Amino acid sequence: MSREEGKQALFQRELAKVEIVAELRHALDLQYRRLCEAARADWERLFRGKDPADACVSVRVAAIPSSTTRGSGFLKSRRQLSKSGAKASLPRFAH
Repeated sequence: MSREEGKQALFQRELAKVEIVAELRHALDLQYRRLCEAARADWERLFRGKDPADACVSVRVAAIPSSTTRGSGFLKSRRQLSKSGAKASLPRFAH
């Protein structure tokens, strides 16, 4: 196999991978669209006519990367704590 044939074979393999990824994305987009349409149809079937405000409601499902950190659920203060007698022994949220 010559060097050019090797490059061509590598290019063909990479092209095939790109095409597979594009097809998978397309399939996922179709499934997501069907899921959203089914959710909308269920929403309209279950809640139609019960409340005039329903005409203003829209439901959107989106994946948002989470920036949360595991912990106790309390946010840490940015300001410096002053060390004052009895207060120093209590946790920050108990003051």
